[in-house]
Amino acid sequence: METARENEHGYRIKEQLFGMEKPLRIIHVGAGASGICFSKFLQDRMRNVSLVCYDKNEDIGGTWLENRYPGCACDIPSVNYQFTWARKPDWSHFYSYSEEIWQYFKDVVDTFDLMKFFKLRHQVVGAYWDDGKGVWDVHVKDLSSGQIFIDSAEIFINGGGILNAWKWPNIQGISDFKGTLCHTAHYDPNTELDGKRVAVIGIGSSGIQVVANIANKVSKLYTWVRSPTWITAGFAQKYAGPNEYQDYCKAIENELNQRFKFILNGTPEAVQSKQFAVDQMKEKLQGKSELAEKLIPTTFGVGCRRPTPGNGFLEALTLPHVHTFTGEVQKITPTGFVDHFGIEHEVDVIICATGFDTSWRPRFPVVARGNNIQELYAEKPKVSHLSIAEFVIVQRKLINPSSSKLLDNGGAYGPVGHGSFLPIIELISQHILSIVKKMQTENIRSLAPRRERAEAFAEHADLFLKRTAWSSGCPSWFKQGRADGPLTIFPGSRLVFFKLLAEPRYEDYDIRYESRNPFEFLGTGFTIDEFNGSDLSYYLGTKENPGALLPPTG
Repeated sequence: METARENEHGYRIKEQLFGMEKPLRIIHVGAGASGICFSKFLQDRMRNVSLVCYDKNEDIGGTWLENRYPGCACDIPSVNYQFTWARKPDWSHFYSYSEEIWQYFKDVVDTFDLMKFFKLRHQVVGAYWDDGKGVWDVHVKDLSSGQIFIDSAEIFINGGGILNAWKWPNIQGISDFKGTLCHTAHYDPNTELDGKRVAVIGIGSSGIQVVANIANKVSKLYTWVRSPTWITAGFAQKYAGPNEYQDYCKAIENELNQRFKFILNGTPEAVQSKQFAVDQMKEKLQGKSELAEKLIPTTFGVGCRRPTPGNGFLEALTLPHVHTFTGEVQKITPTGFVDHFGIEHEVDVIICATGFDTSWRPRFPVVARGNNIQELYAEKPKVSHLSIAEFVIVQRKLINPSSSKLLDNGGAYGPVGHGSFLPIIELISQHILSIVKKMQTENIRSLAPRRERAEAFAEHADLFLKRTAWSSGCPSWFKQGRADGPLTIFPGSRLVFFKLLAEPRYEDYDIRYESRNPFEFLGTGFTIDEFNGSDLSYYLGTKENPGALLPPTG
């Protein structure tokens, strides 16, 4: 009898084994922590998948390569700002500085032979979905030659991060300054500060670290406190003498995960943390009531902005050669600045610690089916599904601009409000690779979150976030630097995020297949395992653990 190959509707059996992994190509933007982790997991867990990570910088490391301002350090204890699969037991500081963190990432890349995945000094300048071919055509600029070429891939992942598009302050005359003008995100470590007159504009995390670091080096230091902020004591320092390293790491992580309780309005933990922070700040300001009145928040709780350990900052403000203004700079002059009283002060160096564009807007055009996500996000609030896939609100309608394989390695509505982001990166990388595996073995052409599911998630998140300190009246990078900016943080603790993303929620996705029949991938009726020497009765367990894969009894 002849083998049936085609039915009356023209459907044909695909002559392949069930579980075949079709070749896929992935383009990833960024060679920072996300690119490093993703390439490591792909190398270990995937077959028949090629990967290239493009990065504009001259080396790997992302944020920790770019940020080298005085005192630049992580706000998470060193032992918990590391990959779980690459432990470093000999950090030199409890809160590590950027140089050491960058060296850690560099060592990880070298140890696990990941450099082959990275193309440095290559900047992605546009990504365009080709619906006919089912690929992203990614336009890449070779910064060494200036030439632009096109690389194509079935899957495009934006892992370029958010804290990298730095911005100057909007102050009259800033371009007229003849001394040394620098930004913390583009800082030359060779800048001479010893004995200089220095102005530091901005007291976010970067400004706080700069002031604390340089106060004892400069002859005069000017800084501004124009809005209140919480300066918190470093947490988990009671653990700063480890005996068993894994227990030590877990103890700190446990305390870190407890911090979500003080983010919720009205909890005992929120009340206690606020009173503790007030007492600490008053003590360190040594009776400077004017500064305490201006600096200590009264209208929002601890955690509205990401807490900064700030060791040494408040003490610096009490030094005799440090002058702290509570009004705005009127203008910058060629030799200094004019304060809010109209008095001019001469300085040698101005350091702007004035933050980043944190709008989640792509840094380059991302175009699919007539929509440019970059343009849409410029005017409308961003919506993403579980911080993984892209959506946008346009004219009160939630649309999917691509219906394709566009993923974020950490996007809007992620758990960025507290804790180390590296475990989050590991989770998201694993999650994305699970999706890639399904695409690879089930003949999927495109996958994108369903409109109504993403809209429902955003509705839940927006309502829940009103319960938190994040929604109260403080400007923060969580809200694009504005007190009333759009808040896109995950609506729950990190542990909820971990459990929610343990497995992809495919019920939330619109999945389109290469064939009109979504079961074409079943192929010839045999699995790969039946021909490659695998255990064909794996479901009975092993001699050491019989029946392990059978349903439990009782």
